[in-house]
Amino acid sequence: MNQGKPEPNSLLMQARRRRPSPSGSGRPMSRQELAEAINLYLWHHHQIVHQWDETDIGRLERGENRWPGRRRREAFRAVLHVAADHEIGFYIRRSSTATSDATAVDQLVLAQLEPSAEELLHGSGVGRGEWSSFALVTSMLAQQRQAVPPSALLSLVEAHRDCLLTLYRKAGSDSIKADIGAMLGEASIVASRLWSAQGNHAMALAHCGYARTLADRSGDVRLAAVARIFESNLHSGASTLIHADGDIMTGLRLLDEASAAGPQLTAAARARIAAEQAQAYAALRLPRQTKAALDQARQHAAAITDDDRTGLFSDWNTTRVQVYEGTCHLLLDEPTVAIEHLEHAAATLGQDEGNLNVALAARVDLAAAYGLTGQLDAACTTLGDAYEQLRRIGNLRGIARAQRARESLNPWNKEPVVREMDQRIAAA
Repeated sequence: MNQGKPEPNSLLMQARRRRPSPSGSGRPMSRQELAEAINLYLWHHHQIVHQWDETDIGRLERGENRWPGRRRREAFRAVLHVAADHEIGFYIRRSSTATSDATAVDQLVLAQLEPSAEELLHGSGVGRGEWSSFALVTSMLAQQRQAVPPSALLSLVEAHRDCLLTLYRKAGSDSIKADIGAMLGEASIVASRLWSAQGNHAMALAHCGYARTLADRSGDVRLAAVARIFESNLHSGASTLIHADGDIMTGLRLLDEASAAGPQLTAAARARIAAEQAQAYAALRLPRQTKAALDQARQHAAAITDDDRTGLFSDWNTTRVQVYEGTCHLLLDEPTVAIEHLEHAAATLGQDEGNLNVALAARVDLAAAYGLTGQLDAACTTLGDAYEQLRRIGNLRGIARAQRARESLNPWNKEPVVREMDQRIAAA
């Protein structure tokens, strides 16, 4: 399908021009006059405060949106004197592209909301729970970030985020704006993880920073803490086996700020904070602090319920903490202990699509630990397998981690098994 400009809605444009201007000038109805008529209709018939202007009508006539909300379509039919939506070019757009599919999902959710989206946006006595359909889409996209290649999922998430941003800007009450802002922040964090997986560190940081700023401005303590958790990971460089070249102290400061949210966070979120803190302490060669943080992570992980495993924390369980334990021991130059934890974690995760990226990270770290204990065959086989799978799914963040693990094998570059692994990596 053509990915250029959308096809203009000539039927809507013609229907508007057939109506005379209410000014009595004898000219056709203008876009601004149509917008004012739509606003007036929605107030008179549904007591909805609607604030469209000519730019909104222009967007429809350019074909950027073919399926307005149910009450809006009703207003257009009445004002333009037509009986059916198709007479003015309104229909649900179908597309095979990821971005259009995501937009279509949001349009379908928006169109089916009861009361209408307009009422929700302007808070006409509507309960805050009415946004559950949009929250469901946000959560579902977040949960797919390990099962779907990042390049495929990113366009879906960004399209959904754009829709939420539009709703956020048009929200007419503080309570509705807070609801939409929470979803917008979470969608921004999901996008950040996907940008990071594609190797775009700047965009990943920008999206997390946006979510943090949005949460701080609105006073959403939970969202502010979650944004800091994931932003800390980006600053410390944890995804590529953090060392002193990462901004570890900024990462730790953000984690400390996130932990202040305390009981407003789920057990899964608290487990991640402690696990990330342990990893940073290990990179700084602080074994006592590492152990204390890992003990906290295990305690929180043991308390995780099914209700906690949603959205950004859908992949969290006790095995996830075990991966962190293995990585910590690797960073503390304790490869034998690291192997014990990582072998068990890798076997448990297996081919779990919901934890694919975590399983691959465990195998990469396991390969590095094998190398440090002189198990060269196991190291090269494990790293080669992980690298090929990371390349297949296009996870550049994981590939960078694998490249760091490959550097640890440099002392054995002349060994046949290492050269064979390098050939596998090059072919991938």
